[in-house]
Amino acid sequence: MRRYAIASALCVALCVTGATGCGGAESDESASAVPDGFRRIGGTPNGLLVAVPESWASMDLAAGDAERMIEDSGLSGPALEQARGSLKGLAANKAVYATDPASAEKSPNRFATNLNGFCQPSVGATAQALIDVAKSQLTELHAEVSEAAEVPLGGAQAVRIRYVLPLRGVKVRGTQYYVPSGRGTTCIVTLTTDLDGKDALFEQIAGTIRAI
Repeated sequence: MRRYAIASALCVALCVTGATGCGGAESDESASAVPDGFRRIGGTPNGLLVAVPESWASMDLAAGDAERMIEDSGLSGPALEQARGSLKGLAANKAVYATDPASAEKSPNRFATNLNGFCQPSVGATAQALIDVAKSQLTELHAEVSEAAEVPLGGAQAVRIRYVLPLRGVKVRGTQYYVPSGRGTTCIVTLTTDLDGKDALFEQIAGTIRAI
């Protein structure tokens, strides 16, 4: 069973919390209805579609936005290099990235609630195999996994992982969805926050994920 690029997906969450000057990455690809107040991001180059609140900023890292995002982050030194490595890892996987600028104002850590999503070959991995690999990698990153289970999602089955990750002094609450495409790939969408009460929003976003 292959390893997934979880480290980049998690580390980028804290490294670029200040990067809010993002452009849209919307797609006209057909998919299920978008909830009111949401817009769709992603497309064929990314391998997935997902909808986020209209107030969120977004980037298509498949379109070469990673360097601009790093430049806009205001980071320097080791934090800048960590952000560069994480974002380049996501860019290599043609990820989409979205963040809620307003959430940083509410966060005691100035942490912006965010999402990243990308797809990788899975060679028809079973749900349990996905769970085992995800839990193993999260444990290596010192995350505490609170849930790892197969769940219904958009008329199909997906894997949901919930965890708490101590990242640079901040306890990040994360929810990851592993969504098989049926064509030998699995799309991984990671939602992270340090605020309470985001589960309902994350579930609403998850309901719009489509592997394409």
